[in-house]
Amino acid sequence: EMDDLHNKLQNEVQGMLTTCFDTIDPKAVEITPKIGFAGAFKLSGADNPGIVHKLTSVLARHSLTIGNMKTSHEEAPFGGTELFTMEGRAVAHEPLASQFDWTKIKAELQEMGESMNCDIEFKDVTGDAIRK
Repeated sequence: EMDDLHNKLQNEVQGMLTTCFDTIDPKAVEITPKIGFAGAFKLSGADNPGIVHKLTSVLARHSLTIGNMKTSHEEAPFGGTELFTMEGRAVAHEPLASQFDWTKIKAELQEMGESMNCDIEFKDVTGDAIRK
């Protein structure tokens, strides 16, 4: 079965080098890089220029990358302003820096949110599915 798959891949996909191997326990294969931290974030508030850049810059300063992210806009029920929502997952791969502290990142994000009149949530979801 494995040899048939390997031959089919080799013959039908030009220029592709394949390697196949049997394993009794799929968990025996180590996957790298490993995720050392995963954080869920949600920002909601009045839309303003640079809001996405500001939040993602904080994450990048702490060596976090975006696992997934979505944004949406809706008109506020009163006042005619547009409300902006951004939520997603940020991850850091192992090994984590010795000074890595997700609660400091949370505090920095909340301070940034206060300065922009936005609510920002950030929580540790390490071990949960990244692509929820």
